[in-house]
This record gives sequence, structure tokens and C-alpha cells, in this order.
Amino acid sequence: MTSRPGPGIPESLQHRGNGAPPRGQVRRRPSRPIISNLQYAQQDCIDPTKPAPLDSIHTAPNDAVRPPPRGRPPLFFSGLGNNSFEPPIQSPRAQLLTAAINLPVPPRPGSSIVGDISQQPRILPGGSGVKDDAIAKAPSPDAPMASMLFAGGKTADFFPWTGTPSEDLLNEALVKQGISNKPQIMNETNTARPTLWVNLKNKSGLTQLSTLFVAVLEKRQACGRLTAPNTFKPPPRLTLRDSTREAWLHDLANPTVGLRRLSRTIPHGITGKVLLDQCLNKNIPIPRAMWLAKCVGINEMRSHKRKGQAGTITWVRGWTSSVEQFLDSIVATIGQQDWKPRITYALQLVTHLYKEKLLEEDHFLEWVLKNLEICPTERLFLWLLLVSIFWPNLISSRRRSKRLAEALLNQAEKLYQLEAESQASPVLVFLEETIIRLLVTNPTALLLPMTWDKHGAVLRTLSQRRSHPQISRIVADLEKRNRRLLRPSSDASSTTVDAPGQVYRLLDSLDCSVNVHIDTLSDQCMELISDPKSLISTALAWASSMYRDGVYRTYLVTRLLRKWSLLGFDVDDGILSYLTRMSGHASNELRIVFRIVAELVRSKTFSIGRYLQWLIATGSLGYSSDFSAPSTWPVHLITEIPLNGLPEQVRVLRSTLLRNTVHSAEDEAQALHQVKDKIQRQASRLFGMEIQDEPPPLDNLSNLSSSLQLELGVWLRKQVSLGVEIIERVPTKDPSIEESGAVCRISSHDFHVVRFYMEMFNDLSILADVIGVVSTSLDPDVLASAADTLHYHHQAFNAIGAFEPLFGKIAMRYAAIRTVRFPERDLILSLTDLARTARADAQLLQLLAYDLSRYEQKGSLAACSPASDNMGEVVDTGMDTEDEIDRILSSGTSMDRQIMTRLFGKIVHNLEDQVKKSSHRFENHSIWFYRLRSFDESTFDGILTEWLTLLVTSHQAHLVSAALPPLVASGCLSLHKILEIVQRCTSKKAASNPEDALLISIAGLDMVLPSDHQNRPCQPRDAYRYRLAQRKFCQDPEGRVLGAIYTMVELRSGQLQSAVQAQFTAMLLNKRLLAVVRHFAIHDITLLSTSFGLGIQMASSDLHSYVKSILDNLLDPIHSLDFSHKSFAEQIATVVESANELSLPFCQLEIRHIFSMDAASFDTSAETISSALLQAVKLAVENDQSSWSTLIAGLEADLTSKIREHAERELFSASAFLSVPSAADVDLSGRDDTAIIRKFLTVIDFTATGAPKHGQSFAFGTLVDRLKGLAEVLNKSNDTIIDIKNNNLSISPLWSWLDALLHLAVVHSPVLSNKAGNQQQAALLWSLKILFTHPTLCVAPFIAQYVFDVAVLLSDSVSDEVRNHLAKLDASKFSDDARCTFIFGTISPPDGWLILTKPVTPSATSQSTSSSQPPTQHSNHSQSPQQYQQFPNASPASLQRSLSQQQQQQQQQMMQNQASGRVYPHYPQHAQQHSKMPPQFQRMPTQTQQTQLQQLQQMQQMQGAAQLRASQASPVQRPSAPAPQSSSQTGKVNSAKQEKLEMRPVPFSLRKWEILPESGGNPAGNETAISLSLFGARKV
Repeated sequence: MTSRPGPGIPESLQHRGNGAPPRGQVRRRPSRPIISNLQYAQQDCIDPTKPAPLDSIHTAPNDAVRPPPRGRPPLFFSGLGNNSFEPPIQSPRAQLLTAAINLPVPPRPGSSIVGDISQQPRILPGGSGVKDDAIAKAPSPDAPMASMLFAGGKTADFFPWTGTPSEDLLNEALVKQGISNKPQIMNETNTARPTLWVNLKNKSGLTQLSTLFVAVLEKRQACGRLTAPNTFKPPPRLTLRDSTREAWLHDLANPTVGLRRLSRTIPHGITGKVLLDQCLNKNIPIPRAMWLAKCVGINEMRSHKRKGQAGTITWVRGWTSSVEQFLDSIVATIGQQDWKPRITYALQLVTHLYKEKLLEEDHFLEWVLKNLEICPTERLFLWLLLVSIFWPNLISSRRRSKRLAEALLNQAEKLYQLEAESQASPVLVFLEETIIRLLVTNPTALLLPMTWDKHGAVLRTLSQRRSHPQISRIVADLEKRNRRLLRPSSDASSTTVDAPGQVYRLLDSLDCSVNVHIDTLSDQCMELISDPKSLISTALAWASSMYRDGVYRTYLVTRLLRKWSLLGFDVDDGILSYLTRMSGHASNELRIVFRIVAELVRSKTFSIGRYLQWLIATGSLGYSSDFSAPSTWPVHLITEIPLNGLPEQVRVLRSTLLRNTVHSAEDEAQALHQVKDKIQRQASRLFGMEIQDEPPPLDNLSNLSSSLQLELGVWLRKQVSLGVEIIERVPTKDPSIEESGAVCRISSHDFHVVRFYMEMFNDLSILADVIGVVSTSLDPDVLASAADTLHYHHQAFNAIGAFEPLFGKIAMRYAAIRTVRFPERDLILSLTDLARTARADAQLLQLLAYDLSRYEQKGSLAACSPASDNMGEVVDTGMDTEDEIDRILSSGTSMDRQIMTRLFGKIVHNLEDQVKKSSHRFENHSIWFYRLRSFDESTFDGILTEWLTLLVTSHQAHLVSAALPPLVASGCLSLHKILEIVQRCTSKKAASNPEDALLISIAGLDMVLPSDHQNRPCQPRDAYRYRLAQRKFCQDPEGRVLGAIYTMVELRSGQLQSAVQAQFTAMLLNKRLLAVVRHFAIHDITLLSTSFGLGIQMASSDLHSYVKSILDNLLDPIHSLDFSHKSFAEQIATVVESANELSLPFCQLEIRHIFSMDAASFDTSAETISSALLQAVKLAVENDQSSWSTLIAGLEADLTSKIREHAERELFSASAFLSVPSAADVDLSGRDDTAIIRKFLTVIDFTATGAPKHGQSFAFGTLVDRLKGLAEVLNKSNDTIIDIKNNNLSISPLWSWLDALLHLAVVHSPVLSNKAGNQQQAALLWSLKILFTHPTLCVAPFIAQYVFDVAVLLSDSVSDEVRNHLAKLDASKFSDDARCTFIFGTISPPDGWLILTKPVTPSATSQSTSSSQPPTQHSNHSQSPQQYQQFPNASPASLQRSLSQQQQQQQQQMMQNQASGRVYPHYPQHAQQHSKMPPQFQRMPTQTQQTQLQQLQQMQQMQGAAQLRASQASPVQRPSAPAPQSSSQTGKVNSAKQEKLEMRPVPFSLRKWEILPESGGNPAGNETAISLSLFGARKV
């Protein structure tokens, strides 16, 4: 038997199965592979300890690094994975190798040298791979089998000698003629010499002979050229069984099985991620895996097209997603067995897929960046490795490089936080090296102005860790560039607010409802203002300003001054300096400063003796004795200081100075004696006097001097302290322990008298001492009143620092009382409200809630009968009304609506009687209302609502004022419920009786507004709790009271009676109402604007006027600005001029309201108002007024937009000389617009801060026009931006305008994508591109860099459509600037260098070139767009360059042809003769098969052509002038020339998927993916 195949039997029919090579060529190996250290040593591809980037990826460790490709990329990529070469099947060498492998030689005599088959060391990852019994062989080229050797070292011939060849038979014919295989031509019977000699012996014979030879050669070339159509077909797919498919995949993994055989049938169903998993698990070599992926991809894309689906783009995107999922799944196996070789194989495969452009580049790179952003620290090294592989593509454009930079810096920030103190890990080192690589190669990617505060810190940390001068220099340069791109208004709030303004804001934001840490507050103030005198003046200005409310300011500043005095500040000098400066300011209240000084005198902080010496030394006594004038403050101050504790000599000196004034010492002593006598009669028990049945009413002592008031306060405190007794057995919070202690014996009436005068004197520091004394009382009413007082003044007591100790004392006394007896309900309610305000611990609140619930249960009787059962008996008894009410309330546990209505009527009737009698017996009404409501709350609320509605509609204000305190104090009614009743009544009366509705609204506001009036017809305890409820309601963050105020203003319409108008005006200007509005203006200006409708057009002009009167009184309480006699434009100017840090909220409200006016009603346009505001701001900028910026920045978005737009129009108007038509004639000599530019830009900065991105609009078209004008000036003007003279840089006026325009672009960069269309975006970026690439700016690199940075910043906001359009435009302009490519990107395909040039028939567009227009312009403006539309996939840059080169060549060739008359391109000396040759001899492709007769006919035609050429004159003998021709003939010749010469370049798109080393199908000459006929290939 022989191993040769039989004759005519193909090899493929003999060898089937697993595709193993013939038996003679296979060397078996052991069942287990013997791994040699030299041949099979595996190398880990990923080593965390060596983070150096990989330049190439190798399958085997012995492979050499493949140098990077140069020039045009290869057309076949089968050799990327290794260094082997697999020649095409068509080549002779491949056929020999195939025969050598598939047809082994049978045994022959002699010796044979067996060549070694090279082994490919490959990584064997986990999973099923190549079978153990099949040896892994490297693919071709393999050394051919050595030829057989015989004795003597001679090789065997190709045809073995058999002894019977014809050449070995010697005979006579063989000896004479020899061996010849030349065929005999039977038809040639005669020689051609006579025919040819006649032509050859002439002078032109040699020329004719050469022409014949050339024609023969051309004919031979044309006949041998490959003209067959392309027969490329992808390998077909077939559905196979699982076992067959596995066998096919094993054959694919075996390098010894040729791809030609495997390409006959590809298994169906292997695609996407399954294909990649199979390649990994079977360990298929990378080149073969790429071949399989391409084959499957071609079939999949063609299948999509046949089914009418989206086609190539959609499938490639899905394929890219599959590759991403494959790599994700492999990355997820990190840490498992054999994960390193698996990841190595996956990375190599994915890298080859990307390098051969088989993935969607944008989608894949975006996926890499996304995973880099979100990957954990454990897998960061792998993604950094991927970034290093695809580094050039990631940093080539701004869009990707910015995202890469942000991801790297975010990862570095996390690692720095984790490894702050430990040694740097290899991952961190690799990450730092990657960031440094980005810093060095592309620092522009790190232009991140919006996040520079965060990312700049990371870069600074990196530069400190590496300590390299170049890195530090690059980071410093980036710091400067990013800071320059930051919007100047981004940090306006921190840079424009001066130090006093920051102190004001700090004090306004202080929460005095909790304990104030004075040390911390003092340190914060000193950090803002270091100068002691300025700091003291700032604190006093805040405390005494009319734009702030609250007594707590006095005591807070007093504590601060005491603290600073302990730190060494000269408080006396600071106070005197402030009083000297503020004497001319009417917006500050001297009385508050005087009270602060009085408190400092009490604490021995302010030296009154030193002040009296200063008063005498400065001669301030010469002023008028009228102390009402602000200039008399030096003398007025000594009447405000306390006299208690002063030395006798100081008292005498004070009395001497006040002699002959209205405040003489004798008059003060007499008034003090009279006041003490009155107070003793009012609180007789406190002073040990006889108790009176009806104590006299309390007097108003507010007209006394502060010295007397302070003296009375100390005297009252002393009397309260005298009422304290030491008792041996005082209860404690522990029921089993009683100890001796002090107990205050003061009564509740006496405490109310003392509290009344203390609050009238505003002497809360003494009141705090009084509360501390009375907190030892065991009287529940006294403790409840003390708790209410502490609650009402909790802010002031926190400022003093006494709140927490006082609250603790009252809570401890309550805990002691409840151990001996059950507390009263009033004490429980008061202490519960106080604990909630003080934010006490939950344990105390739970205790109080428990006691309150026990009290309510205790109040309910155990009687089973309802109260109506005993109603008749009680009525018949004829007892007193009060006893009757108590009897009914105590007679049952339930009550129906009828009985409750009757009983409620009795209580109300009793209340009316007490009001009519002006009696003070109101102590039972709150208890009656509470007990009656406890029967049925809903029924009681309904009855109460009906009664209050009746009182409100009937205007019985006196009865309502008497009923509300007990109802509110007992918890039966809330002020919110009162407002609801009032609003319900006004809504019913508004349509029918507007005046009545207005009066009801005024009365309702009077019920809820805070009032200091305590002489109400009710119990003092109820009146005080009602005041407390009013203050809490009006300071509620929800602002319900603001809605009530605006409702009252809305009800004012039409003509009113004088009495009603007077009530409305009085309420509108009421100090209580203004205090509430002032509170919300400071703490929640947005809520106030919303409630009053500021910023929107109001319904009527009257409504606008009344709201404006409120705002005018807030801004100008003393009416010094005279708003009523000024126009709105003048008012705007006045507001801006008078604005300061304390009046800013009220100025903003005023401006906001003026802008919201109705232009038709007031005959004033918004444009006029905005212009007036802009002029006022410009004036404030010139005067360096610091408050205007905060005033503008705090306005609403629509108002700031109007101001900003006006400023931009002014700036553009000032730069009108830069408009494009007139920019060339600009004369910049002597022009200086720096000042005007600074004004407008400053306004624009701050008005752009407050406006939201969606609310801004900007004239981008005008900005583009100005930038174009700048470019024109640079082109045509001799003036440049920077003149370099003597190494000094002098800035020209043009630079100021360029900086201003760039400043506008930076400020409005956030709204570029929303407010500018694609055309405006493209025009703006293109204008900037023209500027930073302008040759003039080469001498000013810092200006060009700034323009480039602005363009980079703006490019982040444009769309991809705009970016692609600009890339096309940049490519058409022959721009090779890398900066443009970085910003715009590139749209050229990977194979854009391939262009096919072929002759085409002239079109209508080519014929139009003979028109009147110049041909160059026509070609630039008409042909290029058509070419772009015709070939959209071509690279614009390469296409444009090729077109220009072709046009130049065509023009030169046409000029030469016209001069010499040549038409034939290759042989021009006989072009005309050649044009007359028969078609058979011209250079046109003909049929490859011809008969001998046809060949003879062609030879005869060639002879005739030669004779014809001989009969014509040679080129040398021709006359110089051509023979005249007719116009028609000339046109024909010219058209023929143009038709011959017009060669048009056609972009050729390389189909990456079809470039296969083995395509399958039937072997033919033109079966490659790229048709060989395109290259003029010839058959061999």
C-alpha cells in the first residue's frame, strides 16, 4: 500500500475527520505534555509590581517585538499575533508547501534528513483546548522536506529516470535537428522579409519597427492582464451537530490544519460573546481567532442586509457590546484559578480586534472610560493597562481626554485618602505615572476650570510627592490657566463682600434660640476683622441699626465687648470713636449704644471717670442743652449710665456737669422718690405694706431717663431678694430627701408688677437675676410666670448667657414640687412650651407629657350621669353665675350640644359683664373654657367658631380682645384658627361690602401682630401667654402672617371713608407690622417676595403703591430719602447710592418692586429703569462702593438678566468700531477703553451669577462679528496686540477688547449649548480658531494660549454635529494645526489614505468650467461640495489634497499638450499616428483567447499602420505652426483631449471585515477581498 492518492482523487476526499496531518509527519508526544523551561515557559502578562505600559502584546515570550508599522498599513493582517508567515494559496511556494505537507514521500532507498517542525509556545488557559494526542505545530512557513539523497551525495532528479526518454534514443534526425518542442505553423509558407524590408530601409523604418514592437508589447500586456470579475465570497456557514462543531473548533485551534480546508464550512451559531468564549476556552491562536471573527462578521452583516435590518452599523455596535461583555466577564474572574493567562489572552484578542478596526471606536473607548471611572481600587490596574494600550486614541480629542483626566484624578483622590499615611502601592504608582504621562504629553486635557478646586488639589499633591521641577512647572501653569478660565463671578459672594459685611452676616445667622458660645463667636469675628477699633465699630453698628430688631442684640454685643476687653482691646476708645462717626448717621439708634455702655459700666468694663475726664478735656459741654440732637451725645451719655456702684466723686462730678440742664441731679432724685412710692403701693406685699383690695393700675414710666430706670431695676431686684427665706425642709426631686434651702415668698401679683417694669425699662439682665431668685419659689403660679418670662425673652437670655442656668433651676424646682403634690396644669403647659423651645432632652419632655395626661385624667369625674341630668336642679337653686358654671362643669362626664351651647352662653355672658364693669375678675374664664372643651372638642370648636365669627362681623373688638387671651392661654384656640375665621369673613364681605371686609381684615391683623400692651381686660398670666403666642406665630417660618398683610392691602380698593382710610393707613404704617416684615426681610427674603408678589406685575396701581409704602418705610424709617417726590429712575439711583451692608435686603426689595411695576400705568419703561440702575452701578464702581455688587447679585434672575443685557448692549455699542465692514479702517492710536470695559464687565460678572443657566440670553452673533473684526484688524492693521521693544511688552488697546470679548465668552459658556444654535456655536468656535492660529499672535504666545483655552472650554458645550462640521471645514482648509484637531476632532476613516483614481466621462459640471468665472474659484466652490456629497466616507483632508494635486497635474499636462500637440500620455512623440491606429492596437483590454487567424490579421493591420506612419512626416520635419482646422474639428479634438485626460480621485473604503488570508470558495485568480483588477494585476 502507498500513501499517495490515486490519480484524479482530490486530497480532501481522503483526509476527513479532525483534520490531523498525515501520519508520516506527526510525532506523537506523551499523554501528558512535557513542558520544557526553554520552549513552554509561561510569562504573566499582568504584573502589578511592573506597571510599565506595554508597547506590544505577544502570544509567546520568545516572540520579538514587532516594530510599529510605517507608511500605509498592510492589506493583510494575518501575521499580527506571531512572526510566522502563511503565504497565499495561489503562490507556487504555497502549492509546493501544501503538496509537501499533504503528500508524503514513500520510503525510498537512501538516507533522509527529517526537518524539525517548529513549535509555537502558547499559553494554555483553563478550559478545553487542543487534544492531548495532537501535537501543536506552528503555522507555515515550514521548511520543505529535504530531497532524497543517494550514494555519493547526489540528489534525485524531479522526474526519476526510467531509461526510456525520447532524448536518449539517438538517431540521424535527432543528431541533425535536435530536440524541439516548437509547434509548427502550417499556414506560414513564405518569409516576411520582402514585405518588411521595403518599410525598414526607409528613414522612418526604425521608428515604424519600434512602433510595432511597442504595440506588440502593449497587446501582450493587455492580453495577460487580469480582467476577470471579483469572485470573493465569504466562507459559508452551516448548522452542524455539537460534536462536529467541537471537532471543527479543535481543528481551528490546531495550527497544523490549514485555513483553506476549514473555510469550506463554518459552523453556524457561533457569534458574539459565544465566539469569544470559544476562542478563549479552546485556546485558538490569535490570528485564527481573528479569521473566525471576520468570517462570522461578514456573514452576519450580509444576513442583516438581506433581512432588511439596519445593517452594518447596528451589527458592529452589537458586536462591540459583545466584546465589552466578554472582557467584563473575564475581568470579573480576577482572583480565580488561571485568571492571569485568561486575562492575557482576552486582552490580546480585544486589542487585535480594535487595532484592525473591527470595533466601533467611539462606543468601545467610551466603555473603557466608563469602567475606569467606576472601577474599584482592586481592578484599577487592569483598566489603567487598557488605557495605556489605547492611549493615542484617548488623548487625541478634547471630548475623550477631558473625561480621561477627570477619571484619573478622581481615582487618585480616592487612593490618596486611603493611603495617606501608608507606603504607596504599585497601583498608585502606576496611576501617578499615567497622570504624569498625561501632564507631559497633553496638559490641555487637564483644563478643568469648573472642578479645578477639587482636581487641582490632587495635582498639587502629586507634584509634592514626585518633587520634579518639570511636573511642578506644568501644574503651576495649569493652575494659572484654569484660574483664568474660571468665571470671575463664581466666587463673587466671598470676594466682594467686605469684612464688615461678613461680620453682619455672621451675627444675623446666629441662632440665639440655643446657647451662644461667645468664645467661638469672638474668634470668628476677630478672624474677619483684625483691627480692634474697626471690629468694635462694626459690632456697635449692627446692634444699633434701625434695619435690625431684637433686644438680644444689646446683650450679645455687650458680651462680645467684655470678651474683647479681657483680650486687651481698648473698648473705651473704640466706643468713643464710633459715637463720633455715627453722630451724623440717622440710621443708627443712639439709645441702644447708650444701653450697651450702661451694661459695660455695670460690669466695670467702661470707665465712666475716664469718660468724664475726656468730656471735660474735649470741651463737649459747650453744646446745646437739648439732648434730642445727635450732636449732643457726649453730654447725653452721662444721663444714660447707671448710678448704682459709682464712686462718690464720680457722682458729684456728674451732678456738676448736668447742672442747669433738664437732667439735673436734684430733679432725678425727686422723680426717683415719686416712682418708688407708686411702685410700693402697686406691690404692697413685696414691700411689707398693707394689702389693698384693688391695687392701683401700673404706670407708664418709659419717659424716665435711663439712669433712673436702671436705678429702679436694681432697687426692685433687691426687694425681691429680701423676700427669700431659708426653710429647713424643702422638697427635692428625691421624695425621700428633704433639705434646708432658700424659698422665695413673692406672690404672683408682685412678680407680674416687677416683670412689667423690668420689661418697660428693657433691663433684661436684672430681670434674669429676678427670675433666678423667684425660681426657688414653691408657688406653681409664680413658677409658671417665670417659665413664660424665660420663654418670651429666650433669645436675650441666651445672649446674656443665663438661659440654661435659669431653665435648669425651674426644671429642678418642678421636679421637687411634683414629689409632694401634683403640679398645676398652667405650670405643666408653660414648662412644656419652654422645654420645646430650649430643645431639652427627651426625658424631660416625656415626663411633662406624662404629667399632663395624668392631670387630664384626674379632671374627669367618675360620675356616670350626664351634665344635663343635674341641669334643672342647678337652675332652680338660684345660686351665683360663677358657682352655677362650676356646678354644671363638675356634675357629669358628658354633655350634648344643646347643654354645651347654653353653658358656653353663660360663660360668654359672664365675660361680657366683667368687660362692662371694667372688673379684674377674669381668673376663671380660661379654666371654664378648658373644662367645657374637654367634654367634646369638636362641638366646642364649632360653637366657638360661630361665636367668634359673629363677633368679628359685628366689629365687637373690645369683647374679642377680652376673650382671646383666656382662649389662647387655655389651649382652646390658636392664632392660625383666628386668621382662618377672619379670612372666611372677609371673603364673604369682599364683594358686597369692601369697606366692611377691610375693617375685618385690619381687626384680624391687630389680633395676631405682637403687642407690648399688657393692660388687657384679663388675667396678667393669660395676657402674657397671649403675647408669647403672638410672637411665635409672627416668627413662624411658614409666614402665614405675611399672607394676611397682603390680603389686607388687596382689600383696599376704591374710595373709602375717612375713618376707614385712617385705620388702614395706621395699620399699614404700624411699627408692629413693619417689625414683622423686617424680620422676614432679614431671615427669609424669598418668602417675603413670594408673599407680597414682588417681581411680578400687580393687578392694580393702588396695590403697587401700598406695597411700596411698606417697603419705603422699611428702607427709610425716618423719611430722609424722600421717595415720594422722586421718579422711579431717581429712586433707583438713590437706593444704589444709599445701600450698605445693613440695608441690602431692603434695597433689593425696593429695586425688585420698582422693576415689577406696570409700565403702562406709570408711564415708565423697563428699559429706562434698567438704564438708570446701570448708570448708578457704574457710578458706584467708580466710587469704589462695595455694596453694589451684593445688591445686584441678590436680585431675582429676571431683574439681573435685564441689567446684564443692558450692560452687554452698551459694551457691544462701545466696540462697534470692530464690526467686520469697518474693522479694516480702525485707528487704534491714542485709544484707551480700559476703564469703560472694566465697568461693564464688572456688572456683567455679578449679574450673570444670580441668573440661572436656562434664564440667560446672549447675543452670540454680535460676539462672533466682533471677533471677526478683530481678525480683520490683525490682518490689515500695522498695530499689533503686543509691541516688542527693548524686551518690554506694551499692551495695545486691541488686547483690552480681545480680553473683554473672551471674558464674555467665558461668562456665558454654560448657556452656549442651550441658547446658541448650531450655526452660532460653529461660527464662534471658528472665529476663535482663526484668532489662535493667526500669525500675528505668534509673538504673543500667552494671548494665543488664552484664546485657545477659551475655545477648548466652549468646545465642551457644543454638540457632536457642530464638532464634525468644524472638522470637515478645518480639513478643507489644509490646516495641519494639532490644536484644531484636538478641539474639533477628526472625521477621516482609518483607511482615508486609500484613493482610487480612474478616468471618468466629463459631466455637466466639468463643462461649465469654460464659463466667465475663473476656473480656480469654480473648482473651489462647486466641485468640492459635490465630491463631499458623492463620497461621504472619504477623508476631506486627503480628498482635497488629492484633488488639488490632480488638478495641478492636469493643468500642466494640458499646457504641454497644447504646446507640442501631444495627446498620448506615455509616448507623446507619435501621438497623432497612434490615434489613427486601429482599435485592436490601442491600449485597451481585449479578450485573452484568440485564434491564430485573428493573430495573423492583427499582424497585417500592424504592417499597414507602420506603412501609414512611414508615409507621414516626422515630428522634426513638421512646420512650427499647426495646420488650420475648423472650429468644429478643434472642439472635437479638445473634447477628446479632455475626455482622455480627466482623472477623478474616488475615495476607496477598505472593507476590514473582508480582508482574510483564506476566503474559501472556488480557487480563482480574482477571489481576494480587494479586486486585483484595481491594481492592473497580470497572470503569471
